This record gives sequence, structure tokens and C-alpha cells, in this order.
Amino acid sequence: MSEAVKKIVLGIDIGTTGTKCTFYDLGGFPVAGAYREYAMIHPREGWVEEDPSDWWRAVVDNVKSVIASGDVEARAVAAVGVSCTNSFIPVDREGRHLHNAILQLDQRAAGEVEWIEEHIGAERVYAVTGNRIARGTFSLPTLRWYLNNRPDIMERTYKFLVPSGFIICKLTGEFSINTSRMGFTLLSDIRSGTWDEALARDAAIPVEMLPRPYRAHEIVGGVTKAAAALTGLIEGTPVVAGAMDTVAAAVGAGAVEAGDAFLAMGTCGRLCHTTDRPLFDDRLMNCRHAIEGQWLNVEATNGAGVSLRWFRDLFGGVLEERARRSGRSLYEAIDDEAGKSLPGAGGLIYLPYLSGERCPIWDPDARGVFFGLHLGSSYGDMVRAIMEGVAFSIRQGMEIVLGAGSRSSNYLSLGGGIANSPVWSQVFADVLERPIVRLKVNETETLGDAILAAYGVGLIDSPREMARSAAEGGAVLSPRKEYVACYRDSFALYCRLYEDLKGDFKVLQRLKEQRGGAR
Repeated sequence: MSEAVKKIVLGIDIGTTGTKCTFYDLGGFPVAGAYREYAMIHPREGWVEEDPSDWWRAVVDNVKSVIASGDVEARAVAAVGVSCTNSFIPVDREGRHLHNAILQLDQRAAGEVEWIEEHIGAERVYAVTGNRIARGTFSLPTLRWYLNNRPDIMERTYKFLVPSGFIICKLTGEFSINTSRMGFTLLSDIRSGTWDEALARDAAIPVEMLPRPYRAHEIVGGVTKAAAALTGLIEGTPVVAGAMDTVAAAVGAGAVEAGDAFLAMGTCGRLCHTTDRPLFDDRLMNCRHAIEGQWLNVEATNGAGVSLRWFRDLFGGVLEERARRSGRSLYEAIDDEAGKSLPGAGGLIYLPYLSGERCPIWDPDARGVFFGLHLGSSYGDMVRAIMEGVAFSIRQGMEIVLGAGSRSSNYLSLGGGIANSPVWSQVFADVLERPIVRLKVNETETLGDAILAAYGVGLIDSPREMARSAAEGGAVLSPRKEYVACYRDSFALYCRLYEDLKGDFKVLQRLKEQRGGAR
């Protein structure tokens, strides 16, 4: 008789800058995992793409390496869940991508936004989808861009898939989309979680190109023989539909009841509130929760972790040798430098608009700014200014959410890569004037994927229970009273700076277009 094997579940998150694959036990404890970075592609200014092959390669390498290491047994893996960043990729009948993925940071579809507003109407789109029309963040303008600029791609397209759908197709051979991510296509009814065929027809998007919707915990299919050979997983292992990365993070952070709030801080930053109804405010984003009967309203900033990565790539070399000698990571060395700078960052203010901005200003022309540089500005001042600027952006959204009547707990759970930074975590507590709970498992997306997968195959009775249990016991960082007034003043200046510069951002964009550096 074979020895009984403890069941584990695999969570996969396809992120903007890398893919995480983490195996969890049924208590929500990470058993093993791996991460692979990949490069964004910038064919022109304002265009941001990735090669979907890089996602699949990362999944294969991550899963295969963990199983090969002996840290987990393939036969122990009971199910797989997948979450993802935003994109809508054209694929053929074999699931092969026909174009690079156009990412949420991409700003090319300005004309398409204008067309949708004129021919369909912003009010109608918002009434149906619960979201505004915006390029990059939502898929419909990108689909219209394909129609106008790459009709050859449209002619060959069988389905459009979000990144998790693309990976699930590679794993199972099935074409799918989860109901939380489909809300950001601007082609679905947010209330029913179904495609709005009239909206698709009026936008000239063939409905047959839209994949079948699944709820987050529903099984799409089993791992194929070919995918099993590549990854090391057992053929037939169930794969559930999963969720939008933010929704998976909500589950992983234990934000599963109305009033729960959390920060999911990775490449982009998101402040999310769980509600029992959609919160219709067009400065925010709405989506369906993975928990039936619940919703998420989301305030998102484009330039969170990606701002620090940009700074690392440009200026990290000065710390690389120091980090290597001390046996620490480069990010730990950068965090140390930020810790040497006092709150207020030596008089610097940073606007994190490296690729335009979403909530709450919705300005694709906005650009990053360091304000207040002087001869005494240090490396640490600039890093702290980045951290504070991202926190200020989140505070803008928080004030809107609370002003719109959303119930919120008195504390915020913090997950995502940024939670690895003690300095940045404290900045959030001080700027937002809320206790911050640094979750024990800060990879909230993959944990949420794993919880949904476990629920989908009947290993747990309720995703709520496992989510709450996994989120317990995190360290609490309280706001420091001596810095609250300082940050309130800096926040007011941060808000004024954008108002003063927004006209100049548009002038700058026109100048770049005239000189050939178009969007």
C-alpha cells in the first residue's frame, strides 16, 4: 500500500514584471516556490508590451525546478489556481499568441477611447460594466486598436485571453476567463458576470472571440500530457479559473467580508475595499469578488513597485557591490538607504507617474517628477521620496473611497512585494494614518489562488475560513504621531503639484509627438 501524501495546492500569479509559483499546504503555509523576472518591451514611448512566451517559460521553469528539487511531490498537488495582471491577448485555435501582450501600462489607444466615447458613450459603458473608459487598464480600447491597426491579427484570432487564461490554456488546452478579470474588458455586465453581447456588437468586437466565463473556483480542465511533461505536474491535475490578481490578493489577505480593506502593493499599487454592493464612483474601479455576493472597489496607482525597480535599474549599481559583500539583496541595501533619510525625504516630493496614472486622476499624459532636488539630496532621500510618493497616491484614493460611503476597518492589511520593505511599510502607516498589518504570507496573490483551488476541488468547505486563518498573526505597524503633521503638509503639496503641472504634462506630450516621440 502506498504511503498517504499530504495534499498541497499550487498558486500561480502572472505579474507585470515576473511570475510567482508557490505551493501551499491547506493551512495556507507556503511549502516551496520560485519566481522568475522578465522584461517589458517598449517599441515606442507609451507602448508597453510583453512576450506571453516569457510567462509560460517562467511557469514551466518555476514549477519544474521546485518539483525537481524534491521540496514537493507532484502527486501531492491536488489543484492549481492562476491569477494575473491585465492584458487581452489574441490567440489562434491552438492557443498560440498572435501578438505581444499589450499591458495595462500601455497608452497607445487614445483615438480608440475617443471613438468609444463618441459611438457608444461613456455613460452606457459605465452603467453596464461599472468602470470608466481608459486605455491600457481596460481591454476594449486595445481591441479597437487591433481592429484599426492590425486587422490581419483580428482575422486570425480565435479567442482573446487574459494572461491567466493564456496559461490555463497552455496547461489544459481549454479557453476560459474568470468573472473578476472579465470585468476589466469593458465588455461584460458587472452585475450578472456575463458578456454583454449588445455592447460587443456595437463596438464591432465578434462575440465568438470572447472566451467562456468561469467563477474563480470552477475547474476549467486538467493538466494535459504535454503540459505535464514540461512542468512535472501529474497529467489530469485540476486547474481552476482563478481570479484577477487584485481579487486573488483579497482572498489571500483575508479581505473576504464587507468592510475589509487591504493594500496589494506590487509593480502597481492597489487599495481595495470589500463591499456587499458595487460602489459606483468613476474615479475608482469595480470588480466582482471571488467570494459570492461580495465586490471590490479598487484604487490603483501605476507607478508603485515599478518606480523602485526603475530607480534600481538606473542607479542601483552604486549599491550592488556593498550588497554582495554583506550577503544581502540589492533591495535590502536600497531599503537601508531609505531608512537613513528622515520622513519628508530631505524636502523631496515624488510624483509616481512614470506611465501615466489611473486612480484617481486618470491622466495618461502625467509623467514622473522629483520636486525639490538640491545639492544635499542623497540616494536615500530619493528612495524615500519614491516610497512616500506612492503612499500619497494611495491616500488620494483612500479619501475618495471613504468619501463615497464605503465601510472600512480601522487598519489595513499589507501584502505584495513592497511588504518586504520595513521602511516602506512604516511609510504607509504614517501617511495613511492607519495601523498597517504586515501579513505573514505577503504573496497574497498566489495564496489566494491556492485557496480558490483548494475550494474548487473540495479540500476545504469555505474559502473564507482558510483565508481568515492564513491572514492571522501579522506584525502591526502603528502610525507615528510625531510625523503625521509633516506628512499631511507634504500630501497637500503633492496634490497641488499635480494640479499645477497637469496642463504642462499635455504640452510636453504634444512636444514629444511633434518631435517623433509619439505615445
